[in-house]
Amino acid sequence: MANRVVGSATLNTPKQLYKYLLRECEKLPKHTQQFYKHSVKQSFKQHALEADEERIQQIMERALLDAKWVIQKYNQPGSTSMPK
Repeated sequence: MANRVVGSATLNTPKQLYKYLLRECEKLPKHTQQFYKHSVKQSFKQHALEADEERIQQIMERALLDAKWVIQKYNQPGSTSMPK
């Protein structure tokens, strides 16, 4: 299993990734946190029985890319922190 180092976190297992993603949700505006936390939990449940190591790695890589995109989306200059 490949080691992923994101910031100060090392993500070797799906459980570590799950915890990391839930913590990342805390960086989002309050009105979006519950939505993304729910999304992370649902995705984790959906893939909980995945047995193929290569597929697990692909899912983890995609989850990290998606999380990075979401965080950047809300940290862009000019992005609104209030719902429309």
